[in-house]
Amino acid sequence: MAWNEPGNDKNKDPWTSGGGNRGEPQPPDLDEVLRKLQQKLQGLFGGGPSKGSNGNVEYISAKPPSVSRFGVGLIIAVLAIIYLLSGIYIVKPAERAVVFQFGRFVKEVGPGPHWLPVFIRSKEVVNVELIMDSTHSSRMLTSDENIIVVQLAVQYKVDNLPNYLFNVIDPTRSLKEATDSAIRQVVGQSTLDDVLTEQRSQIRDEIRKQIEETLAVYQSGLLITDVNLQPARPPEEVKEAFDDAIKAQEDEERLINLANAYRRRVIPTAEGQVQRILADARAYEAEVKLRANADIERFNQLLPEYQKAPEVTRERLYLDRMASILGRVSKIVVDSSNGQQVMYLPLDQLLKKQAALPEVQVTVEQPPTAAPASSQQNNEAAARVRERR
Repeated sequence: MAWNEPGNDKNKDPWTSGGGNRGEPQPPDLDEVLRKLQQKLQGLFGGGPSKGSNGNVEYISAKPPSVSRFGVGLIIAVLAIIYLLSGIYIVKPAERAVVFQFGRFVKEVGPGPHWLPVFIRSKEVVNVELIMDSTHSSRMLTSDENIIVVQLAVQYKVDNLPNYLFNVIDPTRSLKEATDSAIRQVVGQSTLDDVLTEQRSQIRDEIRKQIEETLAVYQSGLLITDVNLQPARPPEEVKEAFDDAIKAQEDEERLINLANAYRRRVIPTAEGQVQRILADARAYEAEVKLRANADIERFNQLLPEYQKAPEVTRERLYLDRMASILGRVSKIVVDSSNGQQVMYLPLDQLLKKQAALPEVQVTVEQPPTAAPASSQQNNEAAARVRERR
């Protein structure tokens, strides 16, 4: 039977202090707990509650409590600490930060811990060491009226942070437009062969130069670190013809390289031969001059003797010359003075055998100076010559 039915004991009400078993602990009164907590808070900030009674119910007066100085100081200190901690920020080594005061640029700070007043100043952190890529691909018309597809990769980073944030609305888009303009101008002034093979490095350098000049005019705060010109390719409609042209150019370069290698190999040999021929010519020149001088000197020494005895001198010169000539040739002497028949001699075999033998030259050296002969000696020599004749 329920506790609240007629006839039951009202003291058994479980929600009152008299209900339930008298020996068991009762739960705390919720109103009492809230009242005690409010009293402690009022005591902390000064002042106390004013109690009133209305029958069995106690109430707290609505009079506002007076706050103590200690409580106010504690609240201010806590709020100040929270405010100071919320303004601390750290900039990494590869980053730079820009500080704004009510949206206006104040300063640029480097890596390390920094502090700014919250709600008054703000910041924007940018990684200035990050290398970013921008790829461009478009069809261009060369100066010789050929269509070609040009691909260019630009690498850049932030160089001037205030200019990067304030001078240009979209720095990446400005870079793309500057790159497209530079490609059109440089490729439009170049021929197809220059873009494909010969002048690719010069074209890349010229494109980079024009991009940097344009960004400097914009003051975009970007720094170009590298420009890579991809191998240009023709449109798909004429790809086969372009491949043939490129192959012909490669063959031309290969033949030119072979010719240069041959030239580098032949020219030193030819120069060495030229030097040898010049050295031989100089030696021959010196030899001829020395022989001529010797002949002149010999003639000058022989002339007085010839003037004294012309016939004897002529005979002597004749014999010397014949001895010199006959000493260098092969000779076969046959004596037919007795009237006997000449026997057959194998002259061809004898000549071959003599040719196999080492050649022996017989030279008759004349003294540099001839002793002066007396007129009597000259006359006796002339008489002997006439007798021999």
